[in-house]
Amino acid sequence: MTGARTRARRGSTLVLVIWATALLAIIVAGTQIVCFRMAAVGSKSLERVQARWAARAGAEQMICVLSFGMQNPNPDDAFATLRNLEDFAVGKVDTGSWKITHVLNGEEYLGPMDESAKLNINNLNTTQMQELELDGMSDDVIDAIIDWRDEDDEVSLMGAESEYYQNRNKRYEPRNGELRSLAELELVAGVWPENLRGGDQRLINQSTIGDTSNWGQYLTALTYNTGYTSDGAPRFVLDEAEPEEIAAYFQLSEEQAEAVASFASEQSPGELEGIFSLGVQGPQSGRTTRSSTGRSTSGIVSEDQSEGQLTLDQYRAILAEGWIGDVNERHPGRLNVNTAPQLALQTIFAFDTSIADEVIQLRQSRAGGITSLVDLLEISAISPEILSAIGPSLTTEATLYSITSIGRSLNGDIETAIYMVVSRSTLPIQILEYREE
Repeated sequence: MTGARTRARRGSTLVLVIWATALLAIIVAGTQIVCFRMAAVGSKSLERVQARWAARAGAEQMICVLSFGMQNPNPDDAFATLRNLEDFAVGKVDTGSWKITHVLNGEEYLGPMDESAKLNINNLNTTQMQELELDGMSDDVIDAIIDWRDEDDEVSLMGAESEYYQNRNKRYEPRNGELRSLAELELVAGVWPENLRGGDQRLINQSTIGDTSNWGQYLTALTYNTGYTSDGAPRFVLDEAEPEEIAAYFQLSEEQAEAVASFASEQSPGELEGIFSLGVQGPQSGRTTRSSTGRSTSGIVSEDQSEGQLTLDQYRAILAEGWIGDVNERHPGRLNVNTAPQLALQTIFAFDTSIADEVIQLRQSRAGGITSLVDLLEISAISPEILSAIGPSLTTEATLYSITSIGRSLNGDIETAIYMVVSRSTLPIQILEYREE
């Protein structure tokens, strides 16, 4: 009996040991699974952090390049900063890499987006918006956009004012002022997000390549102009200066300085380009002269010369350093003739859309691009009078860039996007908008 009991106890003990071992094995296996999962989550979290800081490194690199361009301006090369931005648009750090691109007119380009390559929605009139012929931008939508940004509450022919939005229980009314972002357009009656955004759902200049339908590739509400030069210095305010001061600063004759002072006193702030209405001084014997680049500018010199007219070089200097009004006052941004796509240029030159092609040919024919609006006079179809009228809508340099930096972890497939809008009007570079995706 004693032997049987001993064997039974041993059997029970063995069963308990087996069950304990099995239980411990289950606990160990469960612990391993949890640890593996935590390690995987931690690894992905680490990769996201690596991707984020790689994207931030790329954005900061772009800011450094823009700062360098302001401190070392090249007035003879409108593309210098753009080329430098492209050179650093792809890079890496120890734990990740970045790539900075943008899509314009359906094509992908390296580097940040020059927002001045787009038309500022706050500058466009009804005719210009019709000329764009964008999907969904019908006459009623155009009237609604005009009503949204004008200062009165009078309804356009097919537009919408406060009563329209109130009757539809909207919790907002028209701004009756300039739009502050492109996304704000979605609040306007008749504007559909799919037309505005297209493939660029986040509005970060990353549309589907080949897609040219969405408004975001051609329109902006961000750009503005102030009275500072390309290196961040305040311009010479013509309407506050005496003719003698203007003459000394720009090396003008007494008659020329008086003509410039008279023009500035009557002109709207920020619209210096109307100065071409003074006419161009050239050889008395003919209508053909040579610009400072040596290229023929036939047809731009009037036969009736006057002492108040300026030479092309004088116009160039005044446009580069002159200003009308408060230098700190912001005016809706202009279209950059060096980076704008054909459709945007055709909108400005709606009276003769073939000029858009000639502008593109002109900027491509020069290594340094178009460095002054004076250069546009080399196009036979553009007279001083025409340039005086359209000049306030154009510029040759960019002051606002949107940076879309895609960061990628070094050993993984995690990506993070950082979107910045930066202004290079003055130093230091200002970050106007910042988003992480």
